[in-house]
Amino acid sequence: MEELFKLASNYRCPPHNRAVGGAVNSLHLKGMAADIRVLEMTAKEITHLAEKAGFDGIGLYPSQCFVHVDVRGYCARWEG
Repeated sequence: MEELFKLASNYRCPPHNRAVGGAVNSLHLKGMAADIRVLEMTAKEITHLAEKAGFDGIGLYPSQCFVHVDVRGYCARWEG
């Protein structure tokens, strides 16, 4: 069966976060963030759905076809 949705990254322990070049204060370290991919959807389409779902932080990474979403408590948008 083909994967339609991929959770590329969610909770990270500190050693793994360092290994992948995550920010020192990454919300992945607290289990408050995820990086997602959806087959046959662009990163911009995923971003639109994330906004509708109510995520606070949304980072668009079009060259890598994933979107970072988090629940930081305030609105933040960026492109990486």
